[in-house]
Amino acid sequence: MKQQMLAAALASVCAFGTFASGAAPALADGAASTRNILLLGAGVATAVTAYNHQQRAKRQAQQETTRRQTAYRTWFYQKYGYYPTYDQFKQWYYQTYGVNPTS
Repeated sequence: MKQQMLAAALASVCAFGTFASGAAPALADGAASTRNILLLGAGVATAVTAYNHQQRAKRQAQQETTRRQTAYRTWFYQKYGYYPTYDQFKQWYYQTYGVNPTS
């Protein structure tokens, strides 16, 4: 729903932006007008697709970090009898994967 609202707002700003500024729209034949509309639609679709891809990648990284943390906490508890602190987990995660866990 959020992406649809973003796409609709972007399309309306692009389509009606020149009218609000007082500039008269350029007259063109039907082929050029249709081409411009199709190019605008393709640009908006590409932007929405890129946004969705970034969000999906971020969500997958967060899920992977959560899965790793759960597995480590379970192993740590079985070995030591108590759960590790976040700092202990962060240190293990950095030593194992070379990056800090995402929050």
